[in-house]
Amino acid sequence: MMAQAQVEDGARLFYRNKDANTYGILNAGEDFLKQYPELTRRVIAVYEDARKYCLAHYDDEKRVFMEVTKLPGSVVDIQLKERTDLSNGRIGPQQRDAILQAGLALQQAGVIPKTVDVKKALGDLVDDRWVAA
Repeated sequence: MMAQAQVEDGARLFYRNKDANTYGILNAGEDFLKQYPELTRRVIAVYEDARKYCLAHYDDEKRVFMEVTKLPGSVVDIQLKERTDLSNGRIGPQQRDAILQAGLALQQAGVIPKTVDVKKALGDLVDDRWVAA
């Protein structure tokens, strides 16, 4: 983690563009969604409860993060306060654009074939109907 290198080794973060963040997104295949719709809703609801809890209880979030990662508080503060955005539980326009730009960059680099319509694929793959309003 960059935050750990900054704190422990004096590493310098020389470039940071928060708008390029593609965030953490839950993924599931269409077959799974069809076979387990209630489980899908439950997992998303639990994630949403945890997101809201973390927003309201930073000290608990930090304590658990430290226990799991074995990282010091100074590193965890950077990761959670500066690099983790829990303010929104949905994939909105900013996130969609960041994912689109990443897809286009991968296409330009030859990772995604030129024949793929990246914008259409994004529209087909990002499905937030499972997220409660």
